[in-house]
Amino acid sequence: MDAVSIQVATLGVTRLYFHITFLLAALILVLSGFGLHLLVFAGSLAFHELGHILWASFMGAEITRVEIWPFGASAKLERSWQLTPSADGMVALAGPFNSGILASVASAFQRGLMQSGSVVTEGTYPLLDLLVKVNLGLFLMNLVPCLPLDGGRLVRSRLALKVGYVEASRKMAGWGLAAGTVMTVAGFLGLAAGFDWYSLAVFGPVIIWGAADERESAASQNIMEILNRSERLRQRRAIPVSEIMVPHDATVAEVVSKLRPSRYHMILVAGRNMKVLGRVTETRLLEAFYGGGTHLRMRDLWDRTRPE
Repeated sequence: MDAVSIQVATLGVTRLYFHITFLLAALILVLSGFGLHLLVFAGSLAFHELGHILWASFMGAEITRVEIWPFGASAKLERSWQLTPSADGMVALAGPFNSGILASVASAFQRGLMQSGSVVTEGTYPLLDLLVKVNLGLFLMNLVPCLPLDGGRLVRSRLALKVGYVEASRKMAGWGLAAGTVMTVAGFLGLAAGFDWYSLAVFGPVIIWGAADERESAASQNIMEILNRSERLRQRRAIPVSEIMVPHDATVAEVVSKLRPSRYHMILVAGRNMKVLGRVTETRLLEAFYGGGTHLRMRDLWDRTRPE
């Protein structure tokens, strides 16, 4: 059990956690007599997250942790930085895509029943209406370009190649803090004015919490990646190593985009005549990438690691 999360299941290498805010939201729904709403909400969240898991697995990345929040789920991809920006963006969009599909299917089914005049049991239409609203909400909210939402992860995947993972995470988390603050203030002002803006008043603080968590964890991401790889080596006793050759003037961002999950890479730095000038370890490359040195040239890293 973490300080604010409880592990509820383990599926292969993936550990499933419930964040305390989700548990509180679930408790409020049950005590308020909205148990059915909770089931629809939880099922929609599961389908949303399934999109992330399946697409990440298809791209060869392992999801080691899934944390369920009220707005969706936060997935921790082992060595996700090795995905290309387009692939990382697709992983981020897979969840909203699933939510959009489910909302569209439920809406189409509801319209079909109403147009056909079929006799259905009482409560079918409200249930479908709830399914549409919940998934439409998940779809739209997670497209907002700020962490911890999927839209923020999409933007971060692009921004990281320019300023580094840590700085990109901090920027997007800052946007999340700002967005959460605006939502919270607007929600309470709306409630004071007589509007039913409960969602803004509730989800605003949750977004702030999630953004602060993303900003705090970004700095330690590099260390966690190295520890995860070390643990994999300890368990398997050996991991594949691939050598790739790059020109000495290639940037860190360019080289990182060529790496792939499940292998450790040794980068050979070549001169103009294809002569190997030196080697750069993947660990050193990772440190530069996360530290904001995306524009460093490989010759800079080689010079720093070359034996005296």
